[in-house]
Amino acid sequence: MCIRDHRGRFVKAATTWYEGCPPPQEAEAVGLRDAILWLGQLELSNVQIELDCKLVVDSIYDKNNNQAEFGSIIDDCRSLLQQCTNFKISFVRRQANVVAHSFARVSILQARHQVFDLIPSCIPNCVMNDMI
Repeated sequence: MCIRDHRGRFVKAATTWYEGCPPPQEAEAVGLRDAILWLGQLELSNVQIELDCKLVVDSIYDKNNNQAEFGSIIDDCRSLLQQCTNFKISFVRRQANVVAHSFARVSILQARHQVFDLIPSCIPNCVMNDMI
């Protein structure tokens, strides 16, 4: 997870590691739940959460599109979003989500939750490219 300000500048990031190898959609749904929880704890407002898994984004907004494999996680996300009414979830293509994707690949090397207040060495080029 990577928090950036309205200009795209790095604010804070975090990684979380889970054992196992769930389907990609389930992993994205768990990541979304973790992000909503973390952002809520930080008491941030006017938050735009971008995911590159359209199925998860669609499931959040379409109550009839509840995927059996990860439906309970989506329900958790919906419940959390009711408490964070100024959070918006949107779909972006993976090409537009390079920072998060790069950070996710590196996070598998850290078998624990970790928060970064300074920009990690694995993503500054991605952040700068996004800002240009």
